[in-house]
Amino acid sequence: MTWFEGRVALVTAAAAGIGAATAEAFARHGARVMLSDINMDAGEAMAERLKSAGHDVHFLAADATVEADVEALVAKTVEKMGGLHLAANVVGDAHPGAGGPEFHLQTLDAWEHTMAVSLRSVFLSLKHEIAHMIEHGGGAIANVTSLAALLHVGVSGAAYAASKAGVVRLTKFAAVNYADRGVRVNCIAPGVTPTQAYNKAGPEIGQMVIDDLLTHQPIRRTIAPAEQAEAIMWLCSDAAAMVTGHILPVDGGWTAQS
Repeated sequence: MTWFEGRVALVTAAAAGIGAATAEAFARHGARVMLSDINMDAGEAMAERLKSAGHDVHFLAADATVEADVEALVAKTVEKMGGLHLAANVVGDAHPGAGGPEFHLQTLDAWEHTMAVSLRSVFLSLKHEIAHMIEHGGGAIANVTSLAALLHVGVSGAAYAASKAGVVRLTKFAAVNYADRGVRVNCIAPGVTPTQAYNKAGPEIGQMVIDDLLTHQPIRRTIAPAEQAEAIMWLCSDAAAMVTGHILPVDGGWTAQS
């Protein structure tokens, strides 16, 4: 199935994890894809892998927390690839000092770092993606939030939970505000999906965290990044033409218990 033949997609955090899986899925569904990430080496390697599979993709390094970078990323996507019809805003992370439930011990630097990476990045991406789309016939955007925005996941930390809750509100606000100008904005909320973030404190600790989280998820297996990407594909496709402002948990039934 080629849902996106003739369309251009932009994916942030595309070097690994959900972002890489999303870039690959867009390409497989027929889109021309601009990959972006702060990690130039990994991003270029991912783009080369997709090119070797016959896909029309490019990579551009950018820091999604810096407005000049995001503005240039959107402009260069349009210039190089001829437009912008689809976007997945995947950037998000927590400062190592911002994790855990004891937020009275967290530093302001950790709070501000997490807010910048997980919330400011989405705001800036939406701002510049939408500015182009409303002048060129509309488009579809998917953001990535977290279950921590929807229910209490203590290990995530207060800063991460608050930033991801902000992504939910940005998604809904943008969806309503731009619906009559042809732009749909939705969001996925992943369940236990192993990415590099789990291994910041080391693989053993990361696996312990995953094992603990899985006790709360009714379908007790981890969710592959590719499974999250397929949810993004549907939200961005014409099959979801009347879906906007939706927060879709891809969580093995976790939120069904709340």
